[in-house]
Formats: sequence, C-alpha cells, structure tokens
Amino acid sequence: MKLDPVSIQILWNRLISIVDEAATGLMRTAYTPSVKEYHDFCCALFDKNARMLSHSTVTTAGFLGIVPEVMRNFLGRFPADSLKPGDVIITNDPWVASGHLIDVSVAAPIFRDGHIVAYTLCIVHHLDMGGRMSTLESKDLFEEGLKIPIIKLYDAGKLNDTIFEFIRANTRVPEKILGDLRAQLVSLNVCTRGLETLMDEYQLDSLEALAEEVIGRTERSLRARIAELPDGTYRNDVTLPPIPGVKEPIHVKAAVTVAGDEIIIDYTGSSPQVTAAINCTINIVRSYSSYPIKLALDPGVPNNDGGLKPIRIIAPEGSVINAKPPAATWGRTMIAHLFPEIVFGALERIMPERVLAANGGSPANEVYLHGKHRDGRSFMSIAQHTGGFGASARFDGYSTLCFPYNTRNIPVEVIENEARVRYVRKEFVADSGGPGYNRGGLGQELEFEILDGGTPEAHFVESSVRISGRVESGVMPAYGRCGGETGRGGGLWLDGQAVEHGVYRKLAPGQRVRFVMTGGGGYGNPLEREPERVLADVRDGKVSLESARHDYGVAIDALSLQVNLDETRALRAAAGVARA
Repeated sequence: MKLDPVSIQILWNRLISIVDEAATGLMRTAYTPSVKEYHDFCCALFDKNARMLSHSTVTTAGFLGIVPEVMRNFLGRFPADSLKPGDVIITNDPWVASGHLIDVSVAAPIFRDGHIVAYTLCIVHHLDMGGRMSTLESKDLFEEGLKIPIIKLYDAGKLNDTIFEFIRANTRVPEKILGDLRAQLVSLNVCTRGLETLMDEYQLDSLEALAEEVIGRTERSLRARIAELPDGTYRNDVTLPPIPGVKEPIHVKAAVTVAGDEIIIDYTGSSPQVTAAINCTINIVRSYSSYPIKLALDPGVPNNDGGLKPIRIIAPEGSVINAKPPAATWGRTMIAHLFPEIVFGALERIMPERVLAANGGSPANEVYLHGKHRDGRSFMSIAQHTGGFGASARFDGYSTLCFPYNTRNIPVEVIENEARVRYVRKEFVADSGGPGYNRGGLGQELEFEILDGGTPEAHFVESSVRISGRVESGVMPAYGRCGGETGRGGGLWLDGQAVEHGVYRKLAPGQRVRFVMTGGGGYGNPLEREPERVLADVRDGKVSLESARHDYGVAIDALSLQVNLDETRALRAAAGVARA
C-alpha cells in the first residue's frame, strides 16, 4: 500500500494500540500487584531488523531505552535464521537485559508466510527470583538469586519444563512468579495476533517501509529540537545520599555535550563499583539518561528507536554507572532514577523553561514483605509510595506522583489484602513541597503495623523497606530549579526509633514502620508567587501560615484567612533584600 501521511499516522497509532492491548492482556492475567497495580513492566514491538517500532504507554519509562538492546542481545544469541514459529526466548541477565535479576524478559518472533516480519518482547518486574530478599546489602550477584541465561523457554511451541522447575525451586512464592511469567506469554500472543490482524487488514507483506517512516520521523524531530540548543559541554557533579553498607561517598559526574543535532552524556569520573546492591549496568544507564532529553525537548512524538539515535552515552566500565559482573545490582534504581535529575541539572542554564525540579520520591521507595498467612499460605507483597513531583516553569508539582519511573500507586486495600499488615497512617505532609513561584508537590507520611499471624509459623514477617535518604539538610536534597527551594521532609522510623535508610529484618506482630517521603523541589523565586495562590494553598492545608509568611513573604490573618497586602509588601521587600 502507498504510505501517504494519513496512512502513516493511522498505522503508527495502530502499532501503539497493539502493544497497549498486549499490556492490557498482561495486566488482566497477571497474579501480582507488581504488574496489575504498580505497572512495572513494558511491552514492545520490533521490525525484523530488531528496531523498536512501538512501546506500551502504560508502562515504566525506564524500559524505553532498554528493550531495543535486549532484543538485539536475544538475536545475537539466537539469530533470525535459527528461530521457528512458537519459539520464545527468555533471560534475566542484568548485563544482557534490564539491570537486575527480578526483571525477566521474554521475546518471540512473529512469522508471516514462513518469514519473520517482526518481534514482540515483554519485560516484567517480578517480586522474587530467590537469593536474599530485596536488599541493598548483597555483596555480589550470586547472593541475589537465580540468573537465567539467554535460552529458549519454548522451542517450536514446546515448553522447556526445566526452566519452570528451576524457578519453582528457587523462589518464595513460585505460583505467583510463574503466574506472572505466563501472563508475559499472554502479552506476546496478544501482540502477535494484533500485528497479524493489522497486516491482513492493510495487505502488508512487511513492516520495513513503515518502520523507516515512524523511526525516521521520530529521529528527525528530536534532532531538530536538539539543534536549537547552544553547542557546548554542561556539567553536573553530585554526591549521592549515604548508602547502607557503603563507607565511601559515591559521586556521579556528568558532562552533557550538545554538538549540532546530537547529545553526548559522559559519566567519566564517577565512583567505582561497590560491594552493595546499587550498581548499574549500561542498558539502564542508557535508558534513564536518554529519557529526560526526549521528555524535555520532544515529548509529543511517540517513542521508538528514533528517539535514542541522537543520544550517545559514555559510561566507564567498572564504575557504579557501568559495573562489571558479578556486581550486585538489585537496587540499581538508587542511582538510575537520579539520572534525569542529574541531566536536567546540567542543562538548566541553557533550557531553564524545560527542566523539572527534583522529585521527592526519587529514587523509588519500595516495601517488600514476605511471610505466611494464618492458613499457612506464603505471601510476598510489594508496596510503593512516592514523594512530591518537582515543579516546572508552567505548573506546581503534583503531590505524591512518581518521576521518572512512571509507575502507579498500589492501593492500601490491595497491600493489606496481600500481606499481613495494617496501615495506620497515610497522609500528605504540609509544607513539604519546595517553595517557589511554582511550588513542589507534597510528600506523604505513612505508617503500617505487622499483624499477628496466629501461629508460630506465621509469627514474623520478613521486611525490606528503603527510602532515598534525601533530606533537606543532606548532600543531595530534592533540589529546586531557577531559584526554587528544596523539597522538605524525609525519614524512616521503626517502633519510634530513627533508622538511617532501610529496614531489612524480621518484624514481629505489633511492630510499626513509619516513614516520610520528601516533597518535590520548587521552581522560581517563591517571593514572586501570587499571594492569592499562597492563600489557596493555606486554605487547602498544603502550606501553613508560618510557611506562607517565612517562605513566600505573604501575611495571612489566622482568623479571617485573608491576605494583608500592606504587610505582605513589606515582608517581600525585606526578604528580597535578604535573598540578594
């Protein structure tokens, strides 16, 4: 068929709808909240040359730059001429795929008239893959669980039962792990069926011409946006918050070079890899470093291989940015989730209107709980809670919305149904959003209690609770942008006693874990925020009367909740002199 502009747009949208339908199939057949609620997965479609054509929109953004490399690595082990209808390839190798063992990747070829015309791939964050339970304390990969090399899970439609048996023998809740893996197979089938329907409907023999159009248009669009930036090298060096078990400070050094219509992000000089589970592999570094460029400069064009081509990543091997095996990598998001913020910090001077202030929920907070119910059934549950979204040049930050990982909130009711816990508190934290012309989003305070299992076997609950360690007075708070101030709040307590960063232990019934997630950074001078907006925040309980006066220079009467304009002008004049 002739690919005129209208046809291209229709087909492009159909490619996206195919992977979104595959994502829906995955969510509806999965067993765990990690997939159904948290949405920590991705589905993608490729042409026969392993170029990513479309990526699911209900997904974790961190997979965008990973899946093309995973697909190419699969084909490096099993070239196209060795594949047959009914084949499914699997791996969770952190250096081949997405950076830690609990992410399992599966892919399948799509045949038409006896020839491969496309590939489909699905990655899911599983609750468990054996080893130590969800901790930053592992010293190497061998402590972290079962590694699956690139291997055929299905060979011409025949299941390799041995792989399922290895997984069943090494995991804590095998029925859920294998259930989610089967849901991944559903997504591959849905994607295959959707593409076959599309090719039949439009009488397409191949996808190559369409691939050239959609990938080329995305690439040209992003290159045009990059070319508008001034050439030069822009740097941002940060020291990460302290990591449990790591004595030395961890530094990340980024040099972002704009050269014509290309960007090079060089992490040379960053700290060497460590004996703690925070090391990154190159795929996740490439993904979370490229994502903020596309997001800031060209967010409206759909994601495919074209959005990665203008960006090159340099990451020295043997560093925490590009660790060598067998480094421990379970908590690699402790660094990877900060790459967008680090890149934005480097580029703030040349594109201030396009960058976000820091997110108070980055790196992601995750809670893993494992134990037994009263009836003896094992459970393993995940919960995630986020801080405030960073403000931008246009908007206040959203409260308790995640960035950059783009996952969803898991409702308290789901968590309490999955695990033996009861939530005591879940509420916004007033004044936690960083002051600015646009205010950072609010963080939140949470507290949960371990319930009695009723039997000796169900007495303790294994827990893994970690927070970012980002506090206002720390080495890396949730920074504001362009004069905005840092987000506030943060902390972790076990039975009322402060804990530095993580709880990795067995908890008994009645024990309580409480933590505060930091607010997002503000954007712009808070003294320029309109008094009526500050007043609205006070009335909504987002900002206190004291903060309105101290941070924004706005005097509000406590009884009438009205702004005193004369006093406000005086406060702002005095505060402006102090800031100068």
